[in-house]
Amino acid sequence: MKKLIGALALAAMVAASAFAEVSFGAWVCNLPSLIASDGDGIKGGAANNPWGGWRPARADIRFSSDDGKAGMILGVYTDFINDKGEISKGWSHSDNTLMWIKPIDQITLSLGSHDNFFGTRGDLCYGSWNWLRPEATTNNVRWGEGFTFDANAGWRDHGLGLQIVPLEALKIFAFVPLDGNIKTLDKVFGKGWYGAMYTIDGIGKIKAQLKANSDETNGKKEIGTFEAAFDLTAVDKLYATVGVDFNIKDSDLYGKGDKMFGVQVGASYGITEAFKLSADFSIGILKDGDMALAFGVGLDYAVNDALGLVADVRMFMPNNDCNSMMSFLVGATYACGSNASLGLGFQAAMQMGDKVNVNACQIKYVKAAVVDGEAKKFVFAVPLRFNVWF
Repeated sequence: MKKLIGALALAAMVAASAFAEVSFGAWVCNLPSLIASDGDGIKGGAANNPWGGWRPARADIRFSSDDGKAGMILGVYTDFINDKGEISKGWSHSDNTLMWIKPIDQITLSLGSHDNFFGTRGDLCYGSWNWLRPEATTNNVRWGEGFTFDANAGWRDHGLGLQIVPLEALKIFAFVPLDGNIKTLDKVFGKGWYGAMYTIDGIGKIKAQLKANSDETNGKKEIGTFEAAFDLTAVDKLYATVGVDFNIKDSDLYGKGDKMFGVQVGASYGITEAFKLSADFSIGILKDGDMALAFGVGLDYAVNDALGLVADVRMFMPNNDCNSMMSFLVGATYACGSNASLGLGFQAAMQMGDKVNVNACQIKYVKAAVVDGEAKKFVFAVPLRFNVWF
């Protein structure tokens, strides 16, 4: 560990002499629960980040040349437990770890892992998204990050990014995956992301992209997923976003429960300086007329400069064959200086229905216990929230 810290410090010193700008940043949120229940008695003793796993620390180091033509982003973190629940205790790169070069001011080429590097993602994050996230038995609805417009190309994979800004208001972007082996071109360009975003000054942003997933099965072709979204910013204290997505492939390739297209609508409004209301709705239309639904509403209230209150209620309806799930959060946070806060909350999830479904009721590391072949229908956790940023 000492050698690693020393190496990073030395690298930063060397970089400082060769680069005009070196910035260091960090943010991490951890949620240990000493008390929790999977429906089969009172338990506890687990810790998670909101997105899963247990990552107690991470850092973001950014370098850029004095002429703004080149740079690097070095994101590092340590996992005690990875997002699959496995003991890890290793170092790895974070969401954005890449190098970039600008041959001309309007063009940026980037190489590495990209998570919203192009700045196009359409988010609506509030309430339990920032605590222990409830997990429904479906990927056919959206919420939180990428709610109306996804932008996680290269988070799990690495690749080459291209960003072109021919006009101040227009951004064109592309990403193709790369690894250590050559492959047929359909596995490169046919798996890329291609899109554009146009900013209407004082109104909002229009976005569209194709997440290519080129494939062919028995003469039946799949192209990928098309997404379009609009973010409204014209109204003071209001952020509203709407998005659509649909899969482009031959109908014979859809299996039972596969999503055909979806619609997302959400907004966050500051009613007063202290009080904010957020809500979202997502629907996925599945094969054979089935559908998945998710909706939620959340409140944030600043009691004073240090104390804040938060609450939300959410409903997830995976499809006609599964139980629905309702989750809720009530919590409080307290600012500890300018770079940290502590919080305490109560979170719960419950199954709505009589179908036996093991995973229909869970909030991250608190999954419904199965007793005598039947999943329990109510789980809860009392998380502490450690939030630190620099």
